[in-house]
Amino acid sequence: METKLKILHLEDSPFDAELVERELKKGKIVFEKIVVDNREAFEEALDNFIPDIILSDHSLPSFDSAGALEIVNQKCPETPVILVTATVSEEFAVNILQHGAADYILKTNLSRLPSAVLRAIEKSRMIREREHAETELKHSYLQIRRLASHLQNIREEERASMAREIHDELGQQLTSLKLDVNWLLLKLNGVEAQVVEKVSNMEKHLMNALVTVKKLASELHPALLDKLGLIEAIRWQSKEFEKRTGIKITLDLPDTLKEISTKTNIALFRIYQESLTNVARHSGATNVFCSLQPNNGDLLLTITDDGKGFDVAATEQQHSLGLLGMRERSVMIGGKYEITSEPGKGTKVLAILPFKEIEHPDYNL
Repeated sequence: METKLKILHLEDSPFDAELVERELKKGKIVFEKIVVDNREAFEEALDNFIPDIILSDHSLPSFDSAGALEIVNQKCPETPVILVTATVSEEFAVNILQHGAADYILKTNLSRLPSAVLRAIEKSRMIREREHAETELKHSYLQIRRLASHLQNIREEERASMAREIHDELGQQLTSLKLDVNWLLLKLNGVEAQVVEKVSNMEKHLMNALVTVKKLASELHPALLDKLGLIEAIRWQSKEFEKRTGIKITLDLPDTLKEISTKTNIALFRIYQESLTNVARHSGATNVFCSLQPNNGDLLLTITDDGKGFDVAATEQQHSLGLLGMRERSVMIGGKYEITSEPGKGTKVLAILPFKEIEHPDYNL
């Protein structure tokens, strides 16, 4: 190896320590080694010498390899430990490996030591690199999710702003036009029927346009959600869904809900909207049951249908954006989202969200 290894050797026999050094040199390993023979010196070397690898005899007068391994696991678990001893039972060898030792070498077979050292060092390096990569990846995921959460908040703010603009500006302008057309109709006495019919059609078109404006504004951001809260918004959405699809919805909702954060309100309502959209598009259901109940600081939203169901695993492999969006909405405020379904057995959606969103939650990656 090009770099010099720092080796800590726990050994009370100078002769055995010399034999180990000879074998390492035969293996062309460049190293710096210190030898200790008691617990105090061992702990001091771990703190100050900071070894790359530890070689340990099994039994010393006041210390043994099991005690050394326990200390290493506490202080520097990434540092590999190789047991170098005269004889050990097979049971002990298995036990020491299970407790974190990288390998064990019998003093009667020291020729295997250099390759064992190189292998342990390489394995330790790979583990550190993998852990570093996993940490970086998790950090990247967290950053992406925080960005997604920020963009989601901006999107909801823009939707609310657009809904207000459509309702207040466009709605008022259309209402003003409708009043003008009504005024015209009152002034059309004696005018030919074709003109009256034309103006009447204009009034009908304006009425339809007002209905469309109201519908668009509500779908962008229902005013009920801000004014009367989540429960009334769910009731309104359910009635609109029943009118549009003919699918019956049975609701089990509390009378009131207090102290729900804005993000939780919006997340639950959007999950409900998306779930109903999926029911209408894919389920073939005739009935939907929705329950919203508080439970130990969380809100449990359950949506169940009696439709044809589907293979959840297969759908997730297809990266369904709808399902992904609902899961992300839940996770970003510290909640959970689950969907269970089987072909022929309907579908159940469960969203568990905190009353108050958790600041920078652990995303359970």
